[in-house]
Amino acid sequence: MNREELTYLGVLLGSIPVGFVLKERGPRWRQFGGAAVGAGLALLTCGPHLLHSLGTVLGTWAILTCLPRRSGGAALLWVFGYLLFFRTPWVWGLPEPPPYANALQLLITLKMASLASDTQELREAELKGVTSEETRLLIGSLRRVPSLIDILCYSYCYLGLLTGPFYRLGTHLDWVWGGAGPPALRRLLCHVRWAPALGALGLLAGRAWPAGAVLQPEFGARPWPARLAHMVPVFLALRMRLYVGWLCAEGACVAAGLGAYPKAARARPGQGPTVPWERPKTCAELPEEQWDFETIRTVDPWGTEVGRRFRGGLRRWNMTVQWWLAAYVHRRGPRQYPVLRRETFTSGVAPLRKTGEPIRGG
Repeated sequence: MNREELTYLGVLLGSIPVGFVLKERGPRWRQFGGAAVGAGLALLTCGPHLLHSLGTVLGTWAILTCLPRRSGGAALLWVFGYLLFFRTPWVWGLPEPPPYANALQLLITLKMASLASDTQELREAELKGVTSEETRLLIGSLRRVPSLIDILCYSYCYLGLLTGPFYRLGTHLDWVWGGAGPPALRRLLCHVRWAPALGALGLLAGRAWPAGAVLQPEFGARPWPARLAHMVPVFLALRMRLYVGWLCAEGACVAAGLGAYPKAARARPGQGPTVPWERPKTCAELPEEQWDFETIRTVDPWGTEVGRRFRGGLRRWNMTVQWWLAAYVHRRGPRQYPVLRRETFTSGVAPLRKTGEPIRGG
């Protein structure tokens, strides 16, 4: 393992005990404590390149303030435009950012685009008189236009900061204000139980078939079947490392209680609940086995590796980001769909109906 991979592993493993501490604290501890830990990690790993992500966040907040009716599309153009600027530093005479800053910038891009779009949906729902319960299925637990503090705490929460999973502002608010969540230790151990074996397999494959071998002059002299065959274990080693990283990142979310919903809510990766649900007042009201963490589920290694069809295996890879692409890019197309015609946005949700009850902030 190189230094970069060891740093990622250290950040992920260190995030797990932090989650157990914050999980039992009050809402403000989870909100500000999680953001403080995340900002510290970002500063430690990214250094001054952290300013790129901060500029993206502040620009999105300005769009929410100045373009309330067009915040979704405007923010999408802004964050991806800035991502293009960030990924071409040699054009502008800027220093090359470290890999950690690349990961942070990508995840901030996804978060800000979803936040702006959900906020626009909230404003449109208020104007059209859609009930709060119907809106909740579309945008999660977002009940008011987020303040700059809300946006900063969501953006720099240490959970998923450098590796994912992606989760919406509504999921973050459920974690902050929704209570401690179900017991996590046994579920955490079950969640990461395959990570050591996958990591060992990746190390063995990486040593036996190093990726750096393709840069050697003699590699080009090999027959093309041999060169092609060399790529198979190289790609296998890469997948194993990604599995370990994603499983540990999910484990940190499980330890903190982020993404915990009753199974009756039918949560989906990235999206969260897809049917009306009520959070129990205390965890004791609902047995531990009746909770799930599907909202923050990023990958299914077994389903990816042994899926009978390529499409099925691909759908089990980086699932939260795939949902983001479907929800905020593919299904919207070139225009923003009105909130009253978004019946296909959430699987299993009935079309929204117009009522006279406005949504109130909370």
